[in-house]
Amino acid sequence: MEEIRNKEFVVEKKIQYYSDEFKQKIVQEVLTGKYTKAEAQRKYGVGGKSAILTWMRKYNLVPNYISPNKTNIAESQMPTKEEDTLKEENRELRKALEIERNKSMLFEKMLEIVEEQYGPTIKKKPVAKQFNNLNQKKGKK
Repeated sequence: MEEIRNKEFVVEKKIQYYSDEFKQKIVQEVLTGKYTKAEAQRKYGVGGKSAILTWMRKYNLVPNYISPNKTNIAESQMPTKEEDTLKEENRELRKALEIERNKSMLFEKMLEIVEEQYGPTIKKKPVAKQFNNLNQKKGKK
């Protein structure tokens, strides 16, 4: 603990630690306009005059005037429920894509085996060739 000495008395100051979720919640409330920084500081009992501003800079939500190239105001770096939903959907789609790729490889391998055992290929002609043949027949009429 840190001691603050005054001429008349000694006060022990307790250092508080906050979780990242708590910090992000407060920063989000300040950014949405629900509270000002001072109001949020009083409501949640946050010590330090610049703690919330420091958290905002930590999560790249306000410019850092010491090193302005380090931060961007444009996009919030905190994940939202919508981003979490999109990330989950992305994971599911990637799994589905991997399954379809495996199926495609399996069918290709099956065709190779059939061709080896039974001879001529059973693959269809490409659509472009069929389309060209159709156009040539129409042109001859």
